Amino acid sequence: MVFSGEKLDPAATRRLREFPHETPLMSCVVDPTGRWCFAGGRSRRVYVTGLDTGTTRSLEDHESWVVVATRWSTPGVPVKSPASELTPPPPSESRDLQVAATRSTASAQTPREKSLVVTGDLVGRLICWDTLGDWPVVRWSIETGHGTLRSVAISGDGRLVATGGGDGVVRLWSLADGKSIRELAGHTCPVFSTAFHPDGVHLLSGDRGEQKIRQWDYRAGREVREFDAKDLSNYKGGTDINYGGVRDLAFSPDGDIVFCCGRDSYARPGLVLQFDWETGQQVRKQVSTFTNSIFHHLVFHPQGFYLAAGVGAQTGEIWFWKPDADEKLASLKVSGPAYGIDLHPDGRHILVAQMGGPRTYGDQGTVGLYEMPPAG
Repeated sequence: MVFSGEKLDPAATRRLREFPHETPLMSCVVDPTGRWCFAGGRSRRVYVTGLDTGTTRSLEDHESWVVVATRWSTPGVPVKSPASELTPPPPSESRDLQVAATRSTASAQTPREKSLVVTGDLVGRLICWDTLGDWPVVRWSIETGHGTLRSVAISGDGRLVATGGGDGVVRLWSLADGKSIRELAGHTCPVFSTAFHPDGVHLLSGDRGEQKIRQWDYRAGREVREFDAKDLSNYKGGTDINYGGVRDLAFSPDGDIVFCCGRDSYARPGLVLQFDWETGQQVRKQVSTFTNSIFHHLVFHPQGFYLAAGVGAQTGEIWFWKPDADEKLASLKVSGPAYGIDLHPDGRHILVAQMGGPRTYGDQGTVGLYEMPPAG
């Protein structure tokens, strides 16, 4: 992430614009160059929006709903921040011309420089996109074998991709070419979340029904221990699949604290749990103030706070928290249930995947672009 270090004010976060989509959205990620937002949802399409132009085009390489996305790049990849005003492309510009230009441009890039986005769909297809050129192109595409794909994470060194899904197995793949590396079996129900520890040795995976987080030594291929996330709601059948389990996992930048999110098993508000990495014990519980809600995704900011994307009854909020505080720093209402969130590589902008429309879970979607201004 490229970040100037200028102190920001989360409480003054404002919406810059929204990008409408034809389908409810469940995931979003900004590519490492900062030029595009990749969004997916209840469609087999990946929607790619130019953050400067506002133009959205679709990539139709998936086979089902696109529900997970993440990114990785080598250090030093240039980052472009969103402009304050949109600059639409010339009307004559076509996607076919862009794709042709990208294929020739991408092949001329320095091999050591990489800018990648990985997306996954419900039936298990995982696709890696190269975003260095003028338009994203497929680097590789594989079938993961999960049946239902629910989670994807990339190791800090960019060597491995971890996936989890309906078969309860965590699978490791090479980010370079998509080849299978290893399987980690131990969960007895679907895996909903995965995260690599900064130490380059360990991986966490959280499931839907056991309320367990398993720690793996992924180089040795063995389970090390479990974290007990019993305060999170588990899956009891029916629509609880939208609420139960460990929905997301994250680490503090130093790796000392483990974070997981979901829904409280009793009062039903959104919930974030913290665990001490050394002892494995739960050390804090941070709870939202709106009931019948859930936190779906977490993302850390370099200035020491984290953001949680939340969903209530046809509402959405983004919460800002310091890890060591019970009270939130700030919260921000968004225009629809927030199922995905990502921090722009510039550290100032936030992208939120939102559902919207007249039905309970919406028949449309939007990506909201928000900005945290400098403090003071």
